[in-house]
Amino acid sequence: MTSLLNKPFTNGLATDYTYRSVISRVQSEGMASGDRTGTGTKGTCFLATDYLLTGASVPLVSSKKTNLKPLLVELEWYLKGTGNIGFLKEHGVKIWDAWADENDDLGPVYGKQWRSLEDTRIILSSDLQKYLDRGYLLETEIDEKRSLVTRNVDQLARIVNTLRTNPSDRRMLMSAWNVAQLEDMALPPCHFAFYVWSRELDFPTRLSMASDVGRTHSQYGHESMYSRLLELLDSGTEINDELMDNLGIPKRVLCSSVMQRSVDVFVGMPFNIAGYGILTHFIAQITGHMAASLTHYGCDVHLYDNHQEAVEEFQARELPKSSDPVVILPEAWEEIDDFRWDGVVVEGYEPLPWIKVPVAV
Repeated sequence: MTSLLNKPFTNGLATDYTYRSVISRVQSEGMASGDRTGTGTKGTCFLATDYLLTGASVPLVSSKKTNLKPLLVELEWYLKGTGNIGFLKEHGVKIWDAWADENDDLGPVYGKQWRSLEDTRIILSSDLQKYLDRGYLLETEIDEKRSLVTRNVDQLARIVNTLRTNPSDRRMLMSAWNVAQLEDMALPPCHFAFYVWSRELDFPTRLSMASDVGRTHSQYGHESMYSRLLELLDSGTEINDELMDNLGIPKRVLCSSVMQRSVDVFVGMPFNIAGYGILTHFIAQITGHMAASLTHYGCDVHLYDNHQEAVEEFQARELPKSSDPVVILPEAWEEIDDFRWDGVVVEGYEPLPWIKVPVAV
């Protein structure tokens, strides 16, 4: 855990260095390949990268601007658990328009699997009570020996509940890769698995992490339990675990990972790492944790052939050393459904201009 807190430069710079290293590896190691869109790619496989979330940091690439509104609206859309893009269109976000049908439906993608995974079974009627106890509903009695039962599984709520009740559990994984429904999806999920890991902090690490968040909140005039802790530290008050407990400072750290089968490095990856970073902060907040890191694991990691000119422009840019983005969430948010895209505040993000490229559909 201590190694996560030792950094030679700001988390913002670290994000850009790491992201640029992915581009460099694809360029140097990548192999040419055709693809579903007919555009052509150069790619490699199985790259893992780490992004620090300490001090409320969010892994936003600063060497080119990432548009925050679509990112945040999309995250709330995921949390709503629907495959219909009506919510996105309502807020002027068009990133999924090219794949939706005439009814604005994408099928059971992403959030639908996260929040309402469909589970239908034919069971022996003699086992019915066991299934009812698990939350299934009896749909019909097929015959005197068999019954049809169904339920919807909220995978994200299960993770949240486990973090609250048994946080050292090693089964806190959420999957969007529902093999039985892939043909029903307009596009099978690219980022398909999300895992969280929680451990209790020792006193020095707890104080260090909470102080980092406190400095962030104080810098941007945000009053919170963390800024109150920093005020006590600055006043010379002796800090101990009991005092931090009374302030509500979490005792546990949360790390997360996301696995992505197909990584469009130049367009999609900045969205993905930032979105899952904010999601990790949100889950940490509503479960009594402090977020520490996100690991992104890419399976097929590629650059599209028609992005090469833009990639060269990007790699030639100087790193924007003043950009160190952090995320601040309302303390009042305590449950999954409290999330609102326009309630998320990102501070310290001073990116270089956006680089426009075509999106392969």
